[in-house]
Amino acid sequence: MSAATNKLAVFIDGANLYATAKTLGFDIDYKRLLREFQSRGNLVRAFYYTAIIEDQEYSSIRPLIDWLDYNGYTVVTKATKEFTDASGRRKVKGNMDIELAVDAMELAGHVDQIVLFSGDGDFRSLVEAVQRRGVRVTVISTISSQPPMIADELRRQADVFLPISSSYSPKSAEIRRSARLRGSRENPASRGRTRRSSCIGAPLPRAATKTTSRKSKGSERTSAHALPAFSGSSSAEPGRDCPLCPRLVAYRLDNRARHPDWFNGPVASFGDRDARLLIVGLAPGVQGANRTGRPFTGDYAGDLLYATLLDHGFAKGTYRASPDDGLTLIDCRISNGVRCVPPQNKPLPIEINTCRQFLAATLDEMPNLRAIVALGHIAHVTVLKVLGIHAAAAPFGHGAVHGAVHRANTLSLYDSYHCSRYNTNTRVLTPEMFSAVFARVRADLDKG
Repeated sequence: MSAATNKLAVFIDGANLYATAKTLGFDIDYKRLLREFQSRGNLVRAFYYTAIIEDQEYSSIRPLIDWLDYNGYTVVTKATKEFTDASGRRKVKGNMDIELAVDAMELAGHVDQIVLFSGDGDFRSLVEAVQRRGVRVTVISTISSQPPMIADELRRQADVFLPISSSYSPKSAEIRRSARLRGSRENPASRGRTRRSSCIGAPLPRAATKTTSRKSKGSERTSAHALPAFSGSSSAEPGRDCPLCPRLVAYRLDNRARHPDWFNGPVASFGDRDARLLIVGLAPGVQGANRTGRPFTGDYAGDLLYATLLDHGFAKGTYRASPDDGLTLIDCRISNGVRCVPPQNKPLPIEINTCRQFLAATLDEMPNLRAIVALGHIAHVTVLKVLGIHAAAAPFGHGAVHGAVHRANTLSLYDSYHCSRYNTNTRVLTPEMFSAVFARVRADLDKG
């Protein structure tokens, strides 16, 4: 199989890779690692798994997680659990094996190869299971440590085992300089000690090492849509048969079988790219945009949204809950953080992260963008990640306004509760509250 047609996914067990790096004494350039696997085929996904202690004022792993999240990796985290052992000692428990295994099994039907950075013997059964689905598995770990970091049963089960050699040491100036990500540390096991290089992990094994230039220093943040788009997509819109989220693909196909007259595909943004206002929702509703093919069209959320836009001069015409009703937007565009309809209208975090590349590209193609309205907390967080803003710096709140910069353009992010029927029925959101948000947007845009 040629590299161009080889579909692969990378799974990094962060804690295990950290232990390997600490034992052998070297660091990894995650940006270079991503490029390496992108050059070896169609990289569908690159996962990084780690448990975090959330009640700490500062977590040493947080800068690394943020950098990975902004630079093309799908980061999966969960909070650690504290307990006291029989001796009365405080222990911290955090294991990501289940999350990694679930994601690997979901992707097994959509890739040709899985690369696993781990030596944990508990993954032997997972490797065997995906192999039965016809997927080749490469395991990357080390036998140079004492005892070896990789379990013998995992090494024997893998189709290919790539050993990380102890000959890759910090004495290599090129590895140390290229690995450096200024300000990012992951050292969950250290006690006040930090490594000189601030990005941890292990370098590429010999079989995967390439010669690269040493231009990059520090934590350069690339756009959130760094993951490769699949064939048939544009940069800002996925193609009709987008394969990136297996659960959403299965739901889409089920809807196509049940309702062949519905749109049943990723819903593209609606409105002019030259607009100054972008409205970001969560995802298409199953009987709304998924049925009609236009954002917020065909369900109650659209009734309230489009009536409000008409009231404030962001639309003209008559809204009749149909894409052929002749309604047009004025200086306004509408999009969703997730382009495909999710079951129960609840996208998973991995699906939100995967689809964020298309929202990032949507912002990139809007040269006059000055205002974003985020409908709901999840849309708010998704926009923050695209803009490179930490959630703590811009907490969600209905009516809140946050300053931001995107591609040298100063803009404002406005928060609103989502205009769902549930929110309006429970009076979490009233039409007056919703209108007030857009009145503020209109006033600010009119000021220039």
